[in-house]
Amino acid sequence: MSQVKEHNVKTSIGQIRRADLTKAAYYVMLEHGLEGTTVARVGEKAGMSHGIVNYHFKNKMELIHAVVKYANRLIGDNVAELMREAKTPRTKLTAVLKGNFDPSIFTRENARAWLMLYGQTSPSEPFLRLQRLIYSRLQSNLLYNLKALMPKESALVASQGLAVMMDGFWLQKAMEDREITSELAIHLCDIYINAMLAQSPLSEESQA
Repeated sequence: MSQVKEHNVKTSIGQIRRADLTKAAYYVMLEHGLEGTTVARVGEKAGMSHGIVNYHFKNKMELIHAVVKYANRLIGDNVAELMREAKTPRTKLTAVLKGNFDPSIFTRENARAWLMLYGQTSPSEPFLRLQRLIYSRLQSNLLYNLKALMPKESALVASQGLAVMMDGFWLQKAMEDREITSELAIHLCDIYINAMLAQSPLSEESQA
């Protein structure tokens, strides 16, 4: 029994250290950029040795994967908080946009980290699984609220188009010569939503 307890304690400490290192790496990347995110800087930021960083992350790509996952968790938390405050399907859609394009998260370095992982010759299965989860959650939030505003078939098309549009803005953010702000991304997505609503209004029969 004591051996099991000791193992659980070690696992817990390991998880805490990994979480602390991931958070440190996230802020190092925001401050120094993707190229400047080194083991030395991450260790210094977290108050841990190089050896501990290397123990928890085999290489830089694994560290970047953890950072992307952390950033997406921040997005998810933002969206959830904003949606709790929203009262209508339309304002909930805007909450999804604001959560995904929060200025503190919608940064060039975060976008470049995401693009770097996608640009691997063979993206890792954990990363692909993470992306499927993120896209599924986004699609679900968009579709659920759009269905309350337009026919189901139109809502499906609109949700897919909006998700692709949002991905496109993140891609543009990663490009050195293409600057797009959070405000502009949200504004353009809102224009798209309003245009789709105008084309496919929800009839009284559909609401019944």
